[in-house]
Amino acid sequence: MCCKYDGVYFKTRLEVVWATFFDLAGWEWDANPPAVGDWKPDFEVRFYCPHSACPDYHKLLVSVLPIDTLENVRGHPALSYEYSVPNNVADAGALFGNHPSVSRWAIVHGINGGYEGLFTRVANVDALWAQAESMVPHF
Repeated sequence: MCCKYDGVYFKTRLEVVWATFFDLAGWEWDANPPAVGDWKPDFEVRFYCPHSACPDYHKLLVSVLPIDTLENVRGHPALSYEYSVPNNVADAGALFGNHPSVSRWAIVHGINGGYEGLFTRVANVDALWAQAESMVPHF
């Protein structure tokens, strides 16, 4: 284990930065949710949705990867859970990389839905990310 944040031990500094970012963004999170088949997500996150046709909150199961782009990521289990996670109340699986611009998921939103990233759900993403990174020491 690398680091402890909010009483939870994490494998990597990047996971701690993400947990810090979730707190700054006002998202609820739990680390190390139960496995889904052969996939072990790093986080379960919940964020408020004001859309009248949506539940009050959307929930994602998130894998954190030390990557700078999603272009070459193929076959990761999180990507096989678009729009739902069987036997789970999560809306989808998601991948989060080295920066909020490296985030992707697909959920039903209202009567539509589609692919989203953090810039569609969080205001001031870059400022919050910079703040989160500055709060987590390098190990």
